[in-house]
Amino acid sequence: MGFFSDARPGLERPGRGNQWDPPAAELPRVAVADALVLARTEEVAVAVTAIWAFRAGFEFWLRCQFRHSGPALADQADDQSLHIGVQFADGRKVANMARVPEAAESMPAGLILRPLGFGGGLRQRSRSYWVSPLPPVGPVTFVCEWAAFEIGEQRAEADALLIMDAARRSVQLWPEDNG
Repeated sequence: MGFFSDARPGLERPGRGNQWDPPAAELPRVAVADALVLARTEEVAVAVTAIWAFRAGFEFWLRCQFRHSGPALADQADDQSLHIGVQFADGRKVANMARVPEAAESMPAGLILRPLGFGGGLRQRSRSYWVSPLPPVGPVTFVCEWAAFEIGEQRAEADALLIMDAARRSVQLWPEDNG
C-alpha cells in the first residue's frame, strides 16, 4: 500500500482559526534552505526548495522545474495531477489529493496541509504549503507522485530538529490579534 492510499486529505479551502494559517504577527526563521529533490525525470524535477518555521507550524516551498515549457497544470485530471504529502516520525501523514469538508471545524484533529501561495512561468511552477502543528523529533518526510509525468511515489526527508529549532527563533512582532 502506498503513501497516498491512506493519507488524510489536506485543507484545500481556507479555514478559520490559528492552526489553519501561518501566524500574522510572526516572522518565520529559515529551517532548511537546501533543495530536497523529490523527483527528477527527463522532463521535470520536483523539489522542496525551502522550509520556513513558525511556532505553530511550518511553511514549505515546492518547485516544479520543467526542461521545456510546462503543461497547463490546472487542466490535469485529479488522478494525473501532482500529489504532495507530508509524514511525521510518529506516523501522522496528510496529502493534497482528496476532497475536504466544507468547514475547518469538521476536520479531525491532527495534521494540516494547506496550500498558500503559488506562481511560476513557462518552465517552472512554485507553490507553498502550510503544515501544522510542528513535527515531533525525527524525520519529516515529503512525498510526491505525478502520474502525468510517470513519477511514482518519491520521498525526501528533513530533520525535524532543524524545523523545531528555527521555530523557537521565529520573531514575534506583536501579540496575536484574535479579532
